[in-house]
This record gives sequence, C-alpha cells and structure tokens, in this order.
Amino acid sequence: MVDLNYLKKFIYDLRNIANDMELEIYLVGGYVRDKLMSAQAEPEDADFVIKGNIHKFMTEMSKIDYKFFPIKEDAGIYRCILDKNTVDISSMKGNSIEEDLGTRDFTINAIAMRVINDKIFDPFYGRRALKSRILKSVNEKSLEKDPVRILRGIRFYIKCGMHFNLETEKQIEKISNKVMEASKERIFRELMLIIKEDQSGSAFEIMDDYGILKNIMPYIDELKTIGKCKYHVEDVFTHMNLTYGVFKDILKGKMNLKGLDLSVFEVKIGEFELSEYLGLACFMHDIGKYEAYKKENNKISFHGHDIKGAEICKNFCNNLKFPKKAENYIENIVRGHMYPLGLFKNGSLNNRKAVYKFFYRYDGYVIGILVTAFCDNYATRMNLDRENEKERFKAFIERMLKEYKLYCEIRENRFLNGKDVMKILGKRGPVIKDILEDINKLRYLGRINSREEAIDYLKSQSF
Repeated sequence: MVDLNYLKKFIYDLRNIANDMELEIYLVGGYVRDKLMSAQAEPEDADFVIKGNIHKFMTEMSKIDYKFFPIKEDAGIYRCILDKNTVDISSMKGNSIEEDLGTRDFTINAIAMRVINDKIFDPFYGRRALKSRILKSVNEKSLEKDPVRILRGIRFYIKCGMHFNLETEKQIEKISNKVMEASKERIFRELMLIIKEDQSGSAFEIMDDYGILKNIMPYIDELKTIGKCKYHVEDVFTHMNLTYGVFKDILKGKMNLKGLDLSVFEVKIGEFELSEYLGLACFMHDIGKYEAYKKENNKISFHGHDIKGAEICKNFCNNLKFPKKAENYIENIVRGHMYPLGLFKNGSLNNRKAVYKFFYRYDGYVIGILVTAFCDNYATRMNLDRENEKERFKAFIERMLKEYKLYCEIRENRFLNGKDVMKILGKRGPVIKDILEDINKLRYLGRINSREEAIDYLKSQSF
C-alpha cells in the first residue's frame, strides 16, 4: 500500500507557504479526479498549479528540504520526488484557474481544489461526468491540438469503465490519423500504460474500435482479411486479440501454468514491467502473417511469419523509442514463439539435445516464449481442438518450464569456473567460454554429474 504521509505533509507545508506568500495554489489533475471517484483512493502522484512567482515558491520550499528539478522549464513545469510519490508543479496557464483548466484534455481532469481553503473549481462539470462515467473533451480543440490525449482517454475508458460521449467520439474519428504526428516517446508511454491498466484483455480491441490502432501499428486492417485455414477458424487480428486475452487471464490467476512463477514478469525495463512488454508481444506475435501469406493450390501458408514478425516488431519498437532492452525482448519473443510448438510436434521433449539448443539460443527469453506459445496455442484450440491438443500442449509447456529451471540451476551452480579450466588446461582466451558451455551441456544431458567427472572430461579432450 502506498504511504501517503509524504504527500499529506507536502500539502500541509505547501499550504503554510501559500498563506505566507499569498499565492494561489491549486491541486489539479489525477489526484483530484481519483479522490472524487473514491475517497479511499491513494494516488501516488499530485499536480499543483501556481499563480505567482513559482521560482520564489520553490526557493521557500527548498528551505524545508523540498528539492525541485525542471521537467519542462520553458513551460514552467518542475518536479519533486518524495520517496514513492511524485509532485509536479506548474505555472498557471492564463489569468485564472478556469482558463488553465480550459487547456486540459477531458472534463474529468479539469477539476481543481484551491489548497488554502479546499474550495472546488469545476467549470466544465467534470464531477457530473465522473458520476456518469462519461469521457468528454473540454472543448472541440482539446484533442486536435494534442492527439495523444486520445490514448489517455482510452486508458481512462479501460481503467475506470468509462465511455466517450458522442461528440468526443466524432472528434476522435476525425483526428485519429494524426496520433503518430506526436512525440513518439509519449505514444510509447501511453500505449504501455493502456496495457498496464488493462485487466479485461480488451485494450487492442478498444483501440481498434476507435480507429487508433491502425494508425499506430502496421497491417491491422489487412490482418482482418486473412488467417482462416486448417489451423484457425478466425482471422489473424481476432486470434491476436484472443492470445493477448489468454495472457491477461494468466496474470490474473484465472488460468494456471504449473511451474510458472509470475514474479519473473515483475522485472522492470525503464518504467514498465516485463508483464506489460510480454502482453504487447503476445498481441503482436502473428503480425508477420500478412507479409508471409501465401496461397498455392488452395493451400494457405504463413511460413516464416515469426521471422517477418520479429522484424516488424523491431521496427515498431524502434520507431516508438522503446528502451533497447525492451525492443530486444519483444523481438525475441515474437521470433521464438513458434519454436516450442515445433518441439512439441516433433516429440522432442525426450530429445534433450534439441531442448538444450532452444534454451541456449533463447536464454533470458525462454519463459516469455513458452508463455506466449501456450497463449497462442490455447487461443487457437479454444475454437478448434479435434485432438485435445490444448491439454497436451499445456502439459508440454509445464514440463518445459521445469526443464528450463534445471537448465538455469546448472548454469548458476557450475562445477568449474573459468580459472579452474585455465589452471587445468593451461589455456586462455575465448575457448574457455566454449569449454564451460560444453560442460554445462553435458551436465544437462546427464553425462557429467560431479566436479570430478568434469575435470576428467577436460583432461580427456584435446581443446
């Protein structure tokens, strides 16, 4: 649970300084919105608007140990970090709080509370919209001047169970093709926040309904026209949505994979967790099928769609300025998502060399690939499963998770390290890494079972 003492103390101290300096200071944005929606809400962040000398205010706050740094200095926006909480302050836009609120996106975010006396300012009836769960733009230019606000609106739609009013829907329809003209970093962040907030697994479907997704991601409309074949009864876009939905069910605990520790997806790359990036990868796993589509003699194939999809994902992530590590993660998940099914179809679980090869090639991505492969197969077989493949493949994935745990334990608990090998063989250089890998492989295959056997192996080989 978030400790709000930091924010409460900040507001208390801010109120005293506002009194002393005779400043107009207003609490605005998400903090006000969330508290109006639920008195029990515990917002992590707070935004304040200041009418007056913001630099003098920061100087006074610094005397009681509040340190601010610029976020957008030219726009008069500064930030203070309070443990897990973030406070942003900004100079008032216009001559009154009403004018400032008029520059905001939706009426639910255009509500302010004056800090000195707790008076609420709601010139655009945001409280009424909150009560009705309606997303209404502040004015007809609110979205046009900043189309990324559409994505933010969809986030509120998903998070709070809201709906756009008819007028706002028409505005979205009119300007949805302008979203990509905005800062790519902002688009990336809003997209990932949507995935983060999405509990129902409907994010991509909703973005598509409002004509946004096709302007962000390639081939969306085209993927709706292909995909039906002997393996699928639905089009590719529908299947991608289903796969993403299965993954969300796993995260919520509605579906269980024995041996899967969900905490591995809590690792962060930048602001977001692996779970959010993997959600995106699950959706995009078949995005390469349009480029790979072939029809010959009434037979449809998508050979190589995993490779083409990985390249599309790489370009997509690069264009939206994803962190490089996240880009690599998504690219490798999509590239490798067919590998487990191939092992399953070939009966390779008992072929430990083939399993090791997969683990070694995709080490660091294996769990994500196995989960994506499961979600892909489950989404396919929920509509067409003549041979009960769904349950058999689930058992296979669970066994693979167990095998990968063994693989990782072997690598983490080596019988020999690099110094040992150099001492025994009198060798140096890159060959040492290869030798250690040979020992790991032989341990996994059950051919080396002790330190002594590893040493005997080294002495018997001519490296």
